[in-house]
Amino acid sequence: MSEQGALDGIRVVDVSAAVAGPFTSTQLADMGADVVMVEPVHRPDVMRVTGPVVGDVSGSWVAMNRNKRALALNLRDPRGLDVLLRLVDEADVFVQNFRPGVAERLGIGYEALSVRNPALVYVSVSGYGPDGPYAGQPVYDPIIQATAGVAASQNGDMVRNVIADKVTAMTAAQAALGALVARGRTGRGQHVEVNMLDATLAFTWLDTFWNHSIPGVAPVPTYSEWYEPYDTSDGQITLAWPTDDKFRRAVEGLGRAELADDERFATRAGRVINAAALLDECKRTFSTLTSDEALAILSGADVPCAGVKSLDEAIADPQVAHNRTIETHDHPVAGTVRIPRPPARFSDTPATVRRHAPSFGEHTEEVLAAVGFDSGAIAALRAEGVVA
Repeated sequence: MSEQGALDGIRVVDVSAAVAGPFTSTQLADMGADVVMVEPVHRPDVMRVTGPVVGDVSGSWVAMNRNKRALALNLRDPRGLDVLLRLVDEADVFVQNFRPGVAERLGIGYEALSVRNPALVYVSVSGYGPDGPYAGQPVYDPIIQATAGVAASQNGDMVRNVIADKVTAMTAAQAALGALVARGRTGRGQHVEVNMLDATLAFTWLDTFWNHSIPGVAPVPTYSEWYEPYDTSDGQITLAWPTDDKFRRAVEGLGRAELADDERFATRAGRVINAAALLDECKRTFSTLTSDEALAILSGADVPCAGVKSLDEAIADPQVAHNRTIETHDHPVAGTVRIPRPPARFSDTPATVRRHAPSFGEHTEEVLAAVGFDSGAIAALRAEGVVA
């Protein structure tokens, strides 16, 4: 097995903030890319104080920004801009999530940077896209969840998780990799634009919007209705019984064999259309059983099922332990931290956690020295607030 990641030798400059942009470069960093994250010199990234905080790192920061180097820079100062341009000249990928128009005003839009570095893959992440009625509006994850129908699909509630940001980041990282492959054929970089609204709609469409995919056909209940957890006498369980034989074995084991002969539920199509009625029938049955009793019956029928676990129980799950999903690391500021390992397992070029999430400006001197600044020049820039 190689000690190098799949993206070893790829250099990324990331001037984005919050989640959608930075989580894009995290995925590239996990695969071995050298990522330099650039924060404003007078305004550290908001995610440094999102979650429990120790020093200048938070619970979300240590996971999202591992494997990166940190540079604090004033891009509104010509000398700070010069530093960034030197980095861009040697970069393969550039990531930004400013509101549309801001990068251009700063002199770091796609047209400007692609002239300096024609091989650059320039990734723009935005809320709604570069133009249109909402383009200039500020946006965060819950705003997109509301706009893209995610809240409506959850019966009027938000998903209690950051969905739009992370889906957008995964889309952007995948697109960046596609652009790098294309560059291998053509020698040219390109502009990749990903917005949160489009990414979230694309991600949720196949299930949340299936009634809109074929207009004119009678609608059927969606996953949010027929995957609702069941209350047991001591907790909750969830299950999926897509095949007719699994459904029959399960309801027979539950003492409800008549449900398998009910024309409303005898087929998968019927169970989908009549999901609400089936849910009501099964609620009464599961409420009389403990979670362990219900899971034993369902497992015996080879029905996919699981107990609804707390966060602590999820981390302690035996399969999670077997997979070594959660790693423990020593962080120089936060102390002992737990973060998930990169989820993709490569047989020859492993994705690993090589660096701790950086403190503010932790690698400023290292990064500047690599692009030609001596110690005196770095000290002068720091004294004048160009870098921190």
